[in-house]
Amino acid sequence: MEVGPPGGPDVALPARFTITVTEGSPYDLRFVTEWDEAERRHTIREATFLAPDNAVRMSSIIRVPIAETVSAAIESRVLDDRGWAGVVADHPDHPPEHVDALVYLLSVAVGSAKPSANVAIARGLSPASGPKRVGAARKLGLIPEAESGKASAGLGAFDRAARRQA
Repeated sequence: MEVGPPGGPDVALPARFTITVTEGSPYDLRFVTEWDEAERRHTIREATFLAPDNAVRMSSIIRVPIAETVSAAIESRVLDDRGWAGVVADHPDHPPEHVDALVYLLSVAVGSAKPSANVAIARGLSPASGPKRVGAARKLGLIPEAESGKASAGLGAFDRAARRQA
């Protein structure tokens, strides 16, 4: 799956990830994520909680940071040791707004809770400057409009924005 703004640059992501966690939780965990084209992100399709010595308890499952665990695992497979800065370094010939849009869309695709902050972090800036950079890319049509407080990269958001401009 290709992730990126209209006109590029793009980064290829696998259509499916299988994530296994055997440390740091009361359970051994296994998650399968698959690419959701409408949402333009990986979504969890299967979750397995194994308790080798005890029963699996709902009261314990709700304390497992599922979203953070899955997002961190996918990020570690998509990014190299340079982190988000590597995405910027790999695209020196593209306009800065396009690269900022790529970082934002890639952050959404892997399930990051802070895609705007990742844009700033990728450039070595304060995370607080991320929304301004994302706003500039959004004004150029490189990132779809978002609902207040929700990151957006789905095709539906591009469609809604196009209908508003027509």
